[in-house]
Amino acid sequence: MLQRVHIQILDNPTESALFDDDSAEIADANRILSEELSDEMNYSYPSVVFVEYIDLFMDGEDEFDDIRELLRVGALQPPVVLINGMLKVHGGIPATLIRKEVDKLLSEGLLH
Repeated sequence: MLQRVHIQILDNPTESALFDDDSAEIADANRILSEELSDEMNYSYPSVVFVEYIDLFMDGEDEFDDIRELLRVGALQPPVVLINGMLKVHGGIPATLIRKEVDKLLSEGLLH
């Protein structure tokens, strides 16, 4: 059976923008990088990899309490990248690293 990979990019752009005007530009860049990653994954792995951008301020208020707390205390920096629910990276959206993780998951052939 074909495995599906779910990439979630959790960002908190509104909170950052309250403190620093430059953060608003970074937040827009994170959304654009997420869209580019989604396009790349759709091209390379059609119907297998799904990329979801989640604004923690606007979306998913009932979810990700643990991530929100880690962001609040400064243990993590946004954006936070989860792959199949597992935290893989924070503080950026490194497409090369994410692609390696996806390749690794798909080569293992684990069911999702």
